[in-house]
This record gives sequence, C-alpha cells and structure tokens, in this order.
Amino acid sequence: MPSYLVCISDMRVVKGAEVDEGYCALSYSWNQSGEVLINQSTGKSYRIDQGMHKIIFSGKTVQKKPRGRKRTTDRSKFVKFEGLIQEICKDFNIKYIWYDQMCIDQENEKEKHREIRQMHKIYSNAHCTVALVPELGTLPYKVNRRHARRRCVDVDLSNVDTSQWMRRMWTLEETIMSSKILVVGRNTHSWGDKLAYLISSVLFDEKFDYDVSDVLFYAHTRTSTKKHDHVFALANIFPDIMKDIEINYKQDVQELMIKFYGLLAKKNLSILWFKNYRIYNTICAKPLNDSIKFNSIGGTEIYIPIRNFNLPSWTGVYGEPRYSQGRKTSFENYNVSGRILKITSRGLTYEQDRTEFLEIQRIKDLIPPFPQQDWDIEYCYGRPYSKLVIRVRSPVFTEEKLIMLESFDSELNDRNYEDIMETLRNLSHFWPIENLYFQWVSVDEKVSTSSFYFYDLTEPLQDSAQYVLLTEVLFESSENPTIESTKSCPVIKRDGNYYKAIGMCDMFTDSNFFDDFTLEEETFEIH
Repeated sequence: MPSYLVCISDMRVVKGAEVDEGYCALSYSWNQSGEVLINQSTGKSYRIDQGMHKIIFSGKTVQKKPRGRKRTTDRSKFVKFEGLIQEICKDFNIKYIWYDQMCIDQENEKEKHREIRQMHKIYSNAHCTVALVPELGTLPYKVNRRHARRRCVDVDLSNVDTSQWMRRMWTLEETIMSSKILVVGRNTHSWGDKLAYLISSVLFDEKFDYDVSDVLFYAHTRTSTKKHDHVFALANIFPDIMKDIEINYKQDVQELMIKFYGLLAKKNLSILWFKNYRIYNTICAKPLNDSIKFNSIGGTEIYIPIRNFNLPSWTGVYGEPRYSQGRKTSFENYNVSGRILKITSRGLTYEQDRTEFLEIQRIKDLIPPFPQQDWDIEYCYGRPYSKLVIRVRSPVFTEEKLIMLESFDSELNDRNYEDIMETLRNLSHFWPIENLYFQWVSVDEKVSTSSFYFYDLTEPLQDSAQYVLLTEVLFESSENPTIESTKSCPVIKRDGNYYKAIGMCDMFTDSNFFDDFTLEEETFEIH
C-alpha cells in the first residue's frame, strides 16, 4: 500500500496503512494540471492552477406534465485540477486514489526520493490506473440512415498518438507497470485493452510481455521536465536495476544516463536490437521543445528526444529500437565499462578491392540465363520462381557456402542487376567474392541456401569502411531456434581504435551455419 492516498469523498490525504480496501492510481501529464514553471534559483518545478478545468454536465430528458418529455440544457462549471479528479473518481465509483501532487510532499526531498524509488510498486499494486488523455474524444453525431431515430458516435483517435500523455517518460512507466488502464478522454472513456486494438499499440495490452528493446522503442521518443527523470522513470520499469540507481537530482545527468544504460546492457543484450528510422519518421515528425532536430535518412526533419544525451552507439541512440518479437540471445561473453561495451566473440569480416569485380556488365556476363519454368506445377506462392545464389569459399570456413542473392520469377532487367550488385557489395565486406560463381536453384530443389540482409542498418555500408558481423551474438526465436528462420547478428563499424554499433544483419539460415567457422575469438570495444 502507498504511504498516502486521497479519499475522494472529501479530497483528504490519509495514510495508506489506514485504508483496508483497494485503490486506483492517476496517470497524467503535469501540464494538464495547470501551468508548470521552473524556479530559476532552485531548479524546482511548481504549478499554478487558475481553476480553468471545465466539467460539462450533460442535459437530461425529463417527463413534462401532463404528458411529453423535455430535454434540459447542458450545464458546466470550472474547477481546479483536484476538483476534476474528484468528479472523475465519483463517476467511476473510485473511493481512494494515489495522485502524486497530493500524496507526495513536493517540498520534502527525502520523502520525494523515497516515493520515486517505489513508483513501480504503487502502479503495479493499484486496482487500475486512470489515465487522463484529453485528446481522446468523440466525433460529431451522425444520423443512422437506416434508423433515423438512432445516432452513431465515432471515437476520435487521431491525436492520441501525439498527445502529451503519450510523450512523457513517467506515463510510460505508469502504463507498463499497471495491471489495467482506464483511459479518460474529454468526453469519452475506454479500457486500455480496447484502445490497444483501435490504435494498434501494444502498450495498453494487458499481456504486453516487454523486453529491453520494446521499452526503449517508446522511451527514446519521450521527454521529462527534469532530465534525471528519464532514468528514474525507466529504472522503475526494471526494479532490479532501480536498487543500483541513486535518486539525486544534483548528480551529473550524463554520468547517470551512462550508468543506467550500462546496467540495462548487463541485464539484457537486446539493447543492441535496433534499426534505422522507420516508425520514428512518423511519430517524431512534430517538434518538441526539448529535443534535437536533424535530417533523417529520407531527408525529413524529425525530432528524437533521446539525442539530447551524448550516449554511445550501443545504446541505440542513433537508431530505432525494434520490437523483440520473442527473439533473444543467450550470449553472455561481454561486459560494460563506462561508455565502452566489450564483446568477446568471433567476428566475420573481409577486406578486398571491390572496384575490380563489382561492375554491372561483368555481373551480367557471369549470371547464367534465367531457367525455364514449369508452369504446370502449382506453387503455394503463385508463380514458380528460382533463387539466384553465389558459391562462396572462405578461408575462415571449412565448407563452401551457398548464399542466396534474390529470387526471381522472370528474366532479369536492369533494375534487377543493380539490386544484385548492391547485395554483392554488402556481402563483400564479410565474404570473399572476387571469384564470382553464380547458380540458379529452383524453389523445389532440396538445396540448403542462406541469405543476409542489411536493409535495417542505421547507415549504408561504405566501400572504404571495415565492418564486422558478430556471429556469436545470435538473436533468434526462443520458441523454436532449431528450424530455419530469421536470425540476426549485430553489425559493427571500425571507428578509429573502437567500433560503432550500426544495427542488425537479418539472416535466413539454420542454427548450424557458423559451426565450421574457424576464426578465434577476439574482443571488440564498442563506443
């Protein structure tokens, strides 16, 4: 039970130990409660509430004597934020609620720090969390043409994703740690699991089984009034990390961030599970006051709040964390020291001059004619196709490998040849392909092939740079790792005396692909 709760009947603060029934918790953005200002001399935030929160009481249809009915007009009143909370709680029959501005003495630093450390307990033990999202509402009434007396109401979700509530760090922690969410909008409400289906967000899903990369996907687009709260909120999502974090707003925030991400990496190496900007290009397109502007890969200006901090590449600061989708790694031969992530693993790399053999005319001359297809055979994917593969013999493997470049269902055109050359250029950073030997493999042939994809890297591979594929840091599905499926390995780029993490290489291969890899392990220092 929290230290204090608010009794809704008279909005009195009571000790949690004196309450013998359940409670709810409130989740909201502080600027919803009034004007939030910062004291320039103390650095503390404070709130000015002008009592401009509007409550509208809908009119009612009443009987009119001697017969007939009459609709009374809507009425409204303006209240302070506490009055708004009281009215909402009464509407949902909530007797006790935990609300930070009343349940924590904001002037008592010791109490505030103590309560921050147990935020995860407050929200996880609550019967449900009431989230205030005024951007959630309903669209104007529409008359149902089939039933003229009926009116249809559509929920307006257009601004929910970009709402202040969805932009704040603490509301992320509150959402993830809550067992159930009741989202209250300006004139409607919804249970979180219903809203999860409508806006395609797993955050509201009660069965959200999150990993480190899942949490960072949301966290890296969020802000906090105080930069230290970025860590304090995130650490509450991982309580085993929280015990190693000092709650102190006077400590160096940059050092605090490095320490937290180091603890996160020690907990779970899925911190490396990131890609180039995709979804961020949409959800971060609108500027935030405390974020950094830069040009994305597509040239669109986007704003990523996490880039306010000077973090090393392995934190995913230059990319977009990916949904884990059940993919994990059992790799443990690594450690973190300050800004450096040291990984001891076998690494696949190869240096060669690409200008001599990567010429499009030479590629065209070496690729055999497209094979004739048997159109009488039925295929589950429609048209029959063949895979174009290249035979590769590497000095660091004992066996020859067949690597698929692409699959085709018709004669190759100029665009196809360009794509093939680009794939070869990427592969040449890891495989010796000076002696190009192409081969067509039919879809129904029982031939084992593997493929490597570099589409999700945070930057394109450059001819002049050296890259390493960390083959032992293998991410795969934890449900069935033995079957041929998508697996992923981190790609790192040589950067002076260190390396830079630039995302993942996705592979379609079996788990035994690297069994005949003969290279010795070495330690890669990633900054």
